[in-house]
Amino acid sequence: MSLVPTRPRARVAAVAAVVGVALLFLSPVFGRAAVSGQYRPLLPADGLTTGCYPLPGGVVPDFPYVLRHDGDTVDAAGIHRRVVLHFDRVDAAEAVGTIEDQLAEAGVADGTHVEARDFEDVPDDAVVRGEMVLDLPSIGVQSDDPVCDDPNSTKRFTPDLLDRS
Repeated sequence: MSLVPTRPRARVAAVAAVVGVALLFLSPVFGRAAVSGQYRPLLPADGLTTGCYPLPGGVVPDFPYVLRHDGDTVDAAGIHRRVVLHFDRVDAAEAVGTIEDQLAEAGVADGTHVEARDFEDVPDDAVVRGEMVLDLPSIGVQSDDPVCDDPNSTKRFTPDLLDRS
C-alpha cells in the first residue's frame, strides 16, 4: 500500500489538501497585522481647534460637534466661508443660541450668519441631532502646522479629492 494515490482525482485531492494545510500553517507570516490591541484608526485633529482655519474670534462651539466641511464658496455676494457642523446631544435652537452668544462675546458676530436644523426621525438615544451651517467671512490658512495640509483634519476638500468626512 502506497501513501501516494494512484488515481488522478485522488492525487489532485491529496495535493490540494497538502497545499491547504501548508497555507494554514504559513498564513500568520503573510499579510497579517501586528497584534496591538488598538483596533480603532487614529482620528484626524479637529479642524476648528488646530489653528489652521479657526472660527472668527477663535470661537470653538461650546457643545459637542463634528466638523463635516469647511470651505470657501462664491455667489453674487462674493467669496465667503461655509462651515458645516453636525451637533450632538443638543437641539438646533440650543446650538444656534450657544454659537451666536459665543460669537457675540468674542465681538465677531457681524458678518456671520448661522442656520441649523434638527434631523428628522432620530431616535431619542441618537448622538447626532442635527446640522449647522455657518456663513462667515473667508480667511486664509492661519498656521504653518503640517496638520493644515491634511484635508481630513481641515475638512477643506478640493474638487479632485472626494469628501471623506
